[in-house]
Amino acid sequence: MLDRSKAPGAFPIEKIKFPSANKHILKNGIVVNSVNLGEQPVFKFELSTKAGGIHSDVAGLASLTAQLMKRGTSKHDALHIHQSFDFHGAFWDIQATLDQATFTVYGLVKHFGALMPYVADMIQMCIFPEQEFQKELEIEIQKNKLNWEKTAYSASQLIRKNLYGDDPYGRAAKPESLALLNVNDLITFYKKTWASHTPSIFLSGKISNEEIKVLESTLGKLAFNSKEQILVPDPIFMEPSSTKETREDALQSSIRLGIKSINRKNKDYFKFSVLNTLLGGFFGSRLQKNIREEKGFTYGISSSLVPMYRSGYWAVGTDVKNENVKETISEVKKEMQILRDELVSEEELSLVKNYLMGSFTGELTQAFDIAEKIKIIELEGLDADYYDQFQDQIFSCTPNEIRDLANKYLDPSKLTEVVVGGN
Repeated sequence: MLDRSKAPGAFPIEKIKFPSANKHILKNGIVVNSVNLGEQPVFKFELSTKAGGIHSDVAGLASLTAQLMKRGTSKHDALHIHQSFDFHGAFWDIQATLDQATFTVYGLVKHFGALMPYVADMIQMCIFPEQEFQKELEIEIQKNKLNWEKTAYSASQLIRKNLYGDDPYGRAAKPESLALLNVNDLITFYKKTWASHTPSIFLSGKISNEEIKVLESTLGKLAFNSKEQILVPDPIFMEPSSTKETREDALQSSIRLGIKSINRKNKDYFKFSVLNTLLGGFFGSRLQKNIREEKGFTYGISSSLVPMYRSGYWAVGTDVKNENVKETISEVKKEMQILRDELVSEEELSLVKNYLMGSFTGELTQAFDIAEKIKIIELEGLDADYYDQFQDQIFSCTPNEIRDLANKYLDPSKLTEVVVGGN
């Protein structure tokens, strides 16, 4: 009989081989990475292209363009497109991040051929009706106003602004800047990016050659005419600073601490991930134990590595009562300094390694998750064996390396501090 008074035994996780994708190149040069895995007849389609925030001159333009692409093409109006996706039980969305823009579709494999012609139309034939633009712009302005009223949103935007300054990574859309946009701005940006540059496609689920044939007959027939390389200079980080934005009616304050860091291309990234997890990257982290469990200042606090294509930064985020702001920041700096001064125990390091490896292996059971990691490799120009290297580096990480990395990357005196909240 099972003895429930005893915890189940823990076993070390062994390295597993990261799956590879099937690669197809369509006649027009689009590279398709496909992952065929799973028994359910479903698919996830992602088309990624260089139409993110860093490719525009105005904050918010890339996101607004992505939203308006849903409002009709020269072949079909918005109602017809939306009804067609709904009829086939598909979920779809178009979004722009800082680095990339992505067209995503989830659906049943049997409807793949019916859906892709609409995707192809929206890549090059969107018309951006003026009336639809005005409606969407007003919605975006109101949403943006509401977001800036939230302390957590404001603090997250300000930490990037204070780290990156006027670089595209530091820009944030505001109601007044959105109001200056007109429909011609969207059309120009769309033609220069979505309609011109050859995208990448990532396809996962129960995939066969039939889906590749569909892509060849739809997206494979598009002509992408831009040979221009979109080059964006590396960002210049700002000097460390401290910002306090007061909201008179706020009972809590949102704290964001940030520091210049690295992205996935840096050789230290893997083991820095171990350091970050130990400090604030999971529920058993040091920041959680100190500031949540012992001090009771917050319901949650976390640290994270934020890797982007051109750089990266490390950040800590939490929300606390106004009277606990100074002590919370002080305790974060104290925990950073401890890692710079003292060796982590083998027991704690082993716990973190097992957590990271457990999370990683858990993400390799679904085709959609595997494709997401392959997308990172392809779009960020990483080595094909990147995730095999990741496992090797996690397993080999030592207490001395953790301390060395803390001294290299976690200097409390170089923190940029942002607090948005009450007095």
